[in-house]
Amino acid sequence: MAKTVKAASPPRGKFPPFHIHPIILKYWSLGGAGSWLGPNTTPITTCPDGVGSFQHYANGSIYYHPATGAHEIHGLIRARWSSLGWERSFLGYPVTDETATPDGIGRYNHFQGGSIYWSPATGAWEVHGLIRNKYAALGWERSFLGYPLTNENTTPDRIGRYNHFQGGSIYWSPSTGAWEVHGAIRGQWAALGWERSALGYPISDELSVFGGAGRISHFQHGSIYWSATAAARVLRERVRVHVKCLEIPVSFTLNEQFAAMQEVYAIGGIRVDWATTENLALPSLNDVDVGSCNMGVVTAEQTSLFGNRNFVGVNEMVAYFVRSTVPALNGCAAFPPGRPGAVIVRSASRWTLGHELGHVLGLSHVSNNDRLMTGLGTFNITNPPPDLIASEISTMIGSGLSTPL
Repeated sequence: MAKTVKAASPPRGKFPPFHIHPIILKYWSLGGAGSWLGPNTTPITTCPDGVGSFQHYANGSIYYHPATGAHEIHGLIRARWSSLGWERSFLGYPVTDETATPDGIGRYNHFQGGSIYWSPATGAWEVHGLIRNKYAALGWERSFLGYPLTNENTTPDRIGRYNHFQGGSIYWSPSTGAWEVHGAIRGQWAALGWERSALGYPISDELSVFGGAGRISHFQHGSIYWSATAAARVLRERVRVHVKCLEIPVSFTLNEQFAAMQEVYAIGGIRVDWATTENLALPSLNDVDVGSCNMGVVTAEQTSLFGNRNFVGVNEMVAYFVRSTVPALNGCAAFPPGRPGAVIVRSASRWTLGHELGHVLGLSHVSNNDRLMTGLGTFNITNPPPDLIASEISTMIGSGLSTPL
C-alpha cells in the first residue's frame, strides 16, 4: 500500500514549522485550496520509485523529490508527462513549475531529463538529450525553429533520433551528433528520403555560404545548397581551393568571389571548399608575366609563382591574387604541370575566380555572356548566376580535381 501523509492547514501568525511536508508548503505558496489548483483529490502519496512523493488536485499536481524540491505541473503539459510515464519516464521529476515562455505565447516545464513545451498552436511535446541541447543553443522557442511539433522519435532507419519543430527539425545520430535542418534545404532533404537518402544525416547546421546570400547544410555524404536564384541544389562533388595573396582583392572581397563561385558551381552539383589562405611577400611577382596565357605554356614567372603550394594537396587548386598580369588580363589559368591553379588580378570581377578555375577544370571559352565561361569578359555577364551547361559539368567532374563527397 502506498504511504500517505495527511494534509495540514496553514498555521496562523507564524512561519510554518520545518517538519511540514514540502508539497504542503508549495501548495500554500500557490494559494492553497483557493488557488487555480483547487482542492486536493488524493493524499500526499509516495511515488512508485519509492523516493519522491506527489499530491493530485482538481486542476493539477505537485511532485516532490529530495534532489529537485516540490514543483507543480498541470494542464496539457501534465497530460503529456503522464502519457510518458510520470516520474518513471526518462524525464524524471519536474525541476520547475509550469512557466510562461519568454516569447509570451507558450508554457513549459523543465524536468530532470528534458522539457515539455506547449503553445496554443502546437500542443505539448517533449524534447530531451542532445536534441534539447541543440534547441537550447539556438534559442529555444524564440529561434527560427519555434515550438516542437513532435516528441523525440526514432528515425525510420532505427539509428538516429529527431524532433520536428514549427520551423524545421533537429536530427541526431551516434556518429554525427545533433544538427538542425530547415527551410528549402530541409524540403529538398525530405524529398530525397531524409536520413535514408544517399546524403545520410546532417553534420552541420544551416550555414551562410562565405558570408553571402547562399545557404548550405552539410550531410554525411554531400551537401545541399540554396540561394534565391539557384534554388536548392544537391552537391555530391567538391573542389578544394587554396588562396595565396600577393595583393588583397579591391573590387570584390574574397568572400564575395567565393560566394559567387559556389552559386554557379552549385548548378553542377559541385561544392566549393575554401581550404586555406596564405599571404605571400613576393614583390617581384606582384605584376606577373603570363606570356600568351595558353594552357600548357607558362613563363618562368608563372613557374616560380606556382611553386608556392604550402598546405595544398596534389589534386587541389590554388588561386594566386596579384596586382596585375603582363599582358593585362583579369586572370590566367595556365599552370605548370602538376600545379593546378590560376592567377587572378585584384581588380577582377565577381565571377573571375570561378571562371578561371573553370579553365583549370578543363573548360574552354564560349562566345555567350549568359555563360560562366564567356570569352567576352566576366564583367559582361548578363544573367547572374551565369550558366553551366551539362557538358561543362561533366568535364569539371571528370577533371580529376573534383572529388565525390
